[in-house]
Amino acid sequence: MRSFALLLLAAGAWLWPVPPGAVERPFDPPAHAYGPGHRGIDLAASPGDAVLAPADGVVRFAGMVAGRPVVSIDHADGLVSSFEPVEPAVAEGEAVARGDRIGTLLAGHGDGSALHLGARLGGAYVDPLPLLGRERPVLLPLGPERKRADDDARASPPGARGDALRATPWGAPSGTPP
Repeated sequence: MRSFALLLLAAGAWLWPVPPGAVERPFDPPAHAYGPGHRGIDLAASPGDAVLAPADGVVRFAGMVAGRPVVSIDHADGLVSSFEPVEPAVAEGEAVARGDRIGTLLAGHGDGSALHLGARLGGAYVDPLPLLGRERPVLLPLGPERKRADDDARASPPGARGDALRATPWGAPSGTPP
């Protein structure tokens, strides 16, 4: 299960919960469980924007945490997503599908106009940005096996590799940055 979830981290399997835009504050994991850090990302959005479920799941929590309205969703792949500040449109135990409206963004996070998106895997916080298909680039060595696989992929006609693009509610292809 964990390897499947890690594969999803690389694949950009989640739908953007708000229209794709700037990341106002990146993931900054704490050095230890109770240390300072930023356990998610802040996405630029406007109060009143609909907040959508990034993937199928079941609402784990919808209510107040430390004076802030939060919605959390358990996903079948072992990931848990959380959103704040969101006025819930769902209730605990409710099944949601990818793209369902789970609430409305309220003012009050970051500069007053951001959605905080968190993700946990096995209880540990992970960077949700790769789940959205946008991650920091990493240069990898191009060994003989890797080069051969890349050449084979380029030789296939578009769509033959299973890379057909799916439309999202925001109009951008799924798994690609805006």
